[in-house]
Amino acid sequence: MKKDTKDIESPKGKYIEKQEAEIDKWNDELQNLEAKVKAAKVDAKAKLEHDHHLSDLRQKCDDAKKKLSEIQSTENETWEDLKDGMESIWANVNDGFQKARAKFF
Repeated sequence: MKKDTKDIESPKGKYIEKQEAEIDKWNDELQNLEAKVKAAKVDAKAKLEHDHHLSDLRQKCDDAKKKLSEIQSTENETWEDLKDGMESIWANVNDGFQKARAKFF
């Protein structure tokens, strides 16, 4: 979606840009974690647990993308109504990454 300068400089545009950068960071970290799981020398049960946790994180990232898409398509006056939902998803994803780092690596 092409953004004009006015959109980027608005509070909504800045918020979307920040969240897009965060989602990109999450995707990079997920790829890193997935590579570490593949390379890890753990038993099948532990690998399955890792895979399940990473799949859950991937779903949360997808939920964040969907919510951000909703925010992008709303009017400038109503986008903040959806912001709380995005913040909740953001907190869940960050918590998931912290748990993954602490538990698995």
